Amino acid sequence: MRAVITFLLVTLAVCRAVDRTPPPEAAAAGKTQLGQFAPGSDSERELEKMLQGKDQRIDLAWANWLIAADVPQFRDMTRDDYYARLDAMTEAVRKDMAKMQTSGWSGTNPKDPASGCRVFCNAIIRLHFAYAEEFRDENLTPAKLKALHADANNTFLAGLLRTRRGSCVSMPLLYLVIGQRLGMPVHLVAVGRHYFIRWEEPGFRTNIETTIVDKVSVTPDDSGYLEIEGLKRSQLAGSQMRNLTRREVVGNLFFTRSAYWAAKDTSSKTQQCLDLSRARHLAPDDPAIKATQEAVFNFYGIKPEHTAIDIRITAKR
Repeated sequence: MRAVITFLLVTLAVCRAVDRTPPPEAAAAGKTQLGQFAPGSDSERELEKMLQGKDQRIDLAWANWLIAADVPQFRDMTRDDYYARLDAMTEAVRKDMAKMQTSGWSGTNPKDPASGCRVFCNAIIRLHFAYAEEFRDENLTPAKLKALHADANNTFLAGLLRTRRGSCVSMPLLYLVIGQRLGMPVHLVAVGRHYFIRWEEPGFRTNIETTIVDKVSVTPDDSGYLEIEGLKRSQLAGSQMRNLTRREVVGNLFFTRSAYWAAKDTSSKTQQCLDLSRARHLAPDDPAIKATQEAVFNFYGIKPEHTAIDIRITAKR
């Protein structure tokens, strides 16, 4: 499930901004592709370079790795290891799709979008990933939710590649990244606490539920997702239920990482605030990100003119 607003607020230690105006050069340094706060690591600087280009040129496979590279849980996973796993899976999907199309599997028609979507989804399912059963509980306590988000394997693509078990946060990323690499018209969609994939091309549009792993689950109707999330179409706002741009996807990756930091110890809270700001900058129309960032920053006095060096962490006693 998506990072829940109340989860972020409940688990956040006190982030306070020092009440002073930063030097002009410090303020200017914060105006980057990541928004208010300048990149603080080599991975973030590399990601900032990528974001300088056009949206369609953002490499989401690379972006996912750059976001994960600064997470301590992935220190034993190298870039080469990440790509070796992803390359092998991408090639397996490509070969499996080609085999199905050549054999005429299940009435395969290369000119039919619905057929192409079905072939792609079946090839992904044959990678044999599993949905982490812990996430099926709709009534998770704050303690259990915190524990789930504190394990980066549950919500990051790098963790899914390593454990082959994921959540509705990480499993859509597998479809999205492999689909992007193979030229498939796939997009990430967010609604309420959930992510899913949409296949959309001229004349054809359908939603793919990626947490169902024993069969292909697609529907052209959005109403099922609205019902599950307890929403009416008139209640939708911002980017909910629409195809996210690649820049917005990166914003949601930062949002996921901010939830990870929130579940860790007090020393991670500054990074959580920075990532929450970046998420808002890159995905400004996401209601959950907007509400969370505004609530946290307003409560703790973090102002637009502050830079990273102005934020201080004070643990609740």
